[in-house]
Amino acid sequence: MHSVTGRIEERKSIAVSVRIISLEHPELVDSGITQNVSSLGMQALFGKRWVPNEPVLIESPPGNVRSRGWVVYCRPASRGEFTVGLRLLTPQPMWSQPVNNKRFAG
Repeated sequence: MHSVTGRIEERKSIAVSVRIISLEHPELVDSGITQNVSSLGMQALFGKRWVPNEPVLIESPPGNVRSRGWVVYCRPASRGEFTVGLRLLTPQPMWSQPVNNKRFAG
């Protein structure tokens, strides 16, 4: 059953440091912070513009959680950042669990 927002699963407001790496262009890497997450996907703030349908590897430090997915949307946000919607290739319940958040170095 779909939620009021039209999502299959409600997203939780969880701020977790994440990094995405393009699977087609491995030199494209960006670190950001999630705004909301579910086992199916997430929304996060990143410093770079990402192209919809870009296949990516999504990881959370220190490598606790790693998933493949793709960019669903990328919208301008404040301070030159971008709000990026990410869909996971397969459901991953561990993304919506609280974690000991550490930021990526660099």
